Amino acid sequence: MKEKNNSLKSVTIKFKVLLIKVLRKIKVKICKFKSETPNFHDFDEFLAYSKLSPVINAPFKEEDKRCFALMENVGKYLIKKGLKSEKSIIVSIIMPVHNRADTLQSAIDSVLKQTYKNFELIIIDDGSNDGTTELLESISNTKIKIIKNKTCQGVSHARNRGLGVAKGEYIAYLDSDNTWEPGYIAAMVGAFNEIPDADAVYGGQLLYRGEEEHPFAVRFGSFNISLLQNRNYIDINTFCHKKEVYDKLGGFDETLKRYVDWDLIMRITEKFEIYSVPTLLSNYYYEKAKNTITNDTGLVTHLKSLREKQQERRLKSYKRAFQMDLPSHKVSIIIPSYESLTDLKECIESILNLDPSDWLEIIVVDNASSQPIVDYLSKMENEGKIKLILNNINYGFSYAVNQGISIANLGNDIIILNNDAIITPGAIESMQKSAYELPECGIIIPQQILPPETKTINTHVPHAYASYECDVSLSTHHKNIINVPIFHSGKNVELKFAPFFCAYIKRKVLDESKGLDAEYGRHYRSDRILCDYTRHLMKLKIYYVSDAIVYHKLQKSTDQLRKKTQSNADFDIMFHKNQWGLKQRKKLGYRKAPWDT
Repeated sequence: MKEKNNSLKSVTIKFKVLLIKVLRKIKVKICKFKSETPNFHDFDEFLAYSKLSPVINAPFKEEDKRCFALMENVGKYLIKKGLKSEKSIIVSIIMPVHNRADTLQSAIDSVLKQTYKNFELIIIDDGSNDGTTELLESISNTKIKIIKNKTCQGVSHARNRGLGVAKGEYIAYLDSDNTWEPGYIAAMVGAFNEIPDADAVYGGQLLYRGEEEHPFAVRFGSFNISLLQNRNYIDINTFCHKKEVYDKLGGFDETLKRYVDWDLIMRITEKFEIYSVPTLLSNYYYEKAKNTITNDTGLVTHLKSLREKQQERRLKSYKRAFQMDLPSHKVSIIIPSYESLTDLKECIESILNLDPSDWLEIIVVDNASSQPIVDYLSKMENEGKIKLILNNINYGFSYAVNQGISIANLGNDIIILNNDAIITPGAIESMQKSAYELPECGIIIPQQILPPETKTINTHVPHAYASYECDVSLSTHHKNIINVPIFHSGKNVELKFAPFFCAYIKRKVLDESKGLDAEYGRHYRSDRILCDYTRHLMKLKIYYVSDAIVYHKLQKSTDQLRKKTQSNADFDIMFHKNQWGLKQRKKLGYRKAPWDT
């Protein structure tokens, strides 16, 4: 452990250089607001789908209305629970305002009409000169505290002034052009009562344009930290947190003029427990006020600053991960490989940078790559850094993985890893910890972060900005999310299918299963077969763990294979038909199933 700490600095620098190289292509773009067509039939499916598509557009279908009706009932359940705490718990409401004389009264009225009466409304007049100040001076209510800035200091400064004097146990936020339904505060207090370990909670919203009577959309997403890091979908007007969160973390970043809500919420999720609460008690209005920050196109450059701060925090978290205790179970990483020398080097380097010592072995099974790859892998083997199997033909993914498992140290857990994947510090430790702590766990997968502009990002995550990196392990395309809790922290998500770009499997589970089915899934399909076998025959569960992060450049070996042999019959039979040739099938003792035509 002492030697590991001594090498921490150099290892961290090496990993940072590698990560920057991998992420060099990140581009910052602002995409237009868009939402997706829902694809669910009941509330269970809605909770799963909302993780990836948190906006539902009007006109609403019957399936939508069923779910919205239940959200109303969830609200009533929590309101009743929250009102029991009315005498003992104060809620502080922070409302910044600048030149909103035309909308402010509606916002204030919606607070004063709350069924939960034990609150203080702190209004910060940020240098208004349009009659807002006069309106506030005309209000006489002991529940309202008014703070005045002589000049406009910005929304973050205003909110921070309010936070500095807040007395409540919980903090809520309401902007001066939005409103709440009467049960909002009671429901949020009820949510904290219902979820004892929650540090922050958020609900859903009805979205309106201007003064229109009916909403044009509903926004609610069961918590998905990876989507939040790609694009904000949690509005501050439906977000509450404990006062102690502010005491420990601080308030809004006053160097940012835009995206300040998103920045705060991301920082909270990195250190505290946040839960989604499916209610519809917040009303958000577009185009109601003319001087909104979102209307100031000159502030879009602040997105770059937000991303840079986000990346700095992530790199610090990787540095902390190097200081974690070594995993208690030894691990063998199996890398089936074909071509893609640059990607393969980065993959292996990311593992060696973890200081594997004696707890981790790397096994590469190469499927007849060209000589430069063979030379590189042979050199790595001679240096004792990897175990190596060199095949003289391309057997495909599944058979190669099984070959690697066959020479892994007995008793080692197994990680199956694509040769174009980059493991980050702490990912293996997090996957292993979850594998042994989560109930009835069979398989673990991490975040699978694809580079910006990867063509399949929106196929998997319709709501994401494809111009920025995005995790796609949770996938609309695969429809693999199941059993989402009604109140969800998003850290561990149960799946029915895990793509094996990176999969952690305990050795006992692997030994009691059939391994990867190379007979009927030569190049693909075997991951689905093993997932279904694990769930249905072994009665075990598959989990996605958001704390573990792996970058994936996506099918680089397949691209190489396609370019090199696209007119070759071998490529067609392996990649398109996913079958074995007659000669290979006989050699391996495999049968050709009558259904596989």
